[in-house]
Amino acid sequence: MSKLDDPISDLFLHEAFDCARRAGLDPAPLARRVAPSGAMTLKQYGQFWFALARQMEDEMLGMTAYPMRPGSFALLCHAIRGAPTLGKALERALWALTVMVGSPRGTVTLRNGRACITFGEDGPPASAFAYRTLLIVLLGPICWLARRRLPLKQVTFRCVAPPDAIAYSRLFGTQVQFGADCTKVEIDAAPLALPIHRNEAALKRYLKQAPGNLLIGYRGTDDTAGQVRALLSSQSPRDWPDFESLARRFRISPSTLRRQFKEQGASYRQLKSELRAARARHLLAQTETPVAEVADLLGYAEPSAFFRAFQGWAGTSPAQYRTMMRIRR
Repeated sequence: MSKLDDPISDLFLHEAFDCARRAGLDPAPLARRVAPSGAMTLKQYGQFWFALARQMEDEMLGMTAYPMRPGSFALLCHAIRGAPTLGKALERALWALTVMVGSPRGTVTLRNGRACITFGEDGPPASAFAYRTLLIVLLGPICWLARRRLPLKQVTFRCVAPPDAIAYSRLFGTQVQFGADCTKVEIDAAPLALPIHRNEAALKRYLKQAPGNLLIGYRGTDDTAGQVRALLSSQSPRDWPDFESLARRFRISPSTLRRQFKEQGASYRQLKSELRAARARHLLAQTETPVAEVADLLGYAEPSAFFRAFQGWAGTSPAQYRTMMRIRR
């Protein structure tokens, strides 16, 4: 079965319905025509989205400063296909989106081997659904050009968490942090030097499957790194397997697993560090769990080891980070 036949999260369907209702439309008849059984696949969700976008004359369904007129996504893809490198394609995509939607406005900066894409905006934050849609519209074509899923190292949203926030973490393959100063996403900078070799015929095939295919790239289980991330996310860090045990679990040799990680721009140590960092931020910002207990929950034998690690992740101590997040609430 194709991944386009996988079911879409009810949360994302309900949020698309809300966009339609805010525009004075009843989306139910359209949804029934696309998916008579009620449950919607990724492919059907794409059909529903584009049909709704035509009715609203906005491919962002009213979630940005200016409407993204039907055909804009295809135009964006045509504009970036001719870029010489993935980095230039990303810059063009951000430029095109700013021209098309006005705000949020994306910029990319390179630092310490990472590319940080930050979205600036005036006024109150947009919805989590708006940020999520903007990210997949931007990064979906970039991943297609790269011929690989670009693992997200960090995802932060400026808005408050939606009721089913875990669906966002599943979609992007890493824990999404809400209530941040700004909306941003970080990826490895190395792939941005990749040359682009995609022809017109391939782009035509890609666009025929959009936007359902945009949701596939960040479901978190499309490659070995994504499968390992999903496994670790479901367990306590105290129960995480060592590398050899992990390889046995996937029924491959440690050398093969190490090679697959390398091909996907990741490592087991890196994944564990990213997941620990995300859990630490969540526990410190959203709970009253004592710092020493947070260290234990994350699998550290000594709180001092956790303090050093957190200082490297956040540039501040766990206690200072907790105080800072309380002030922002």
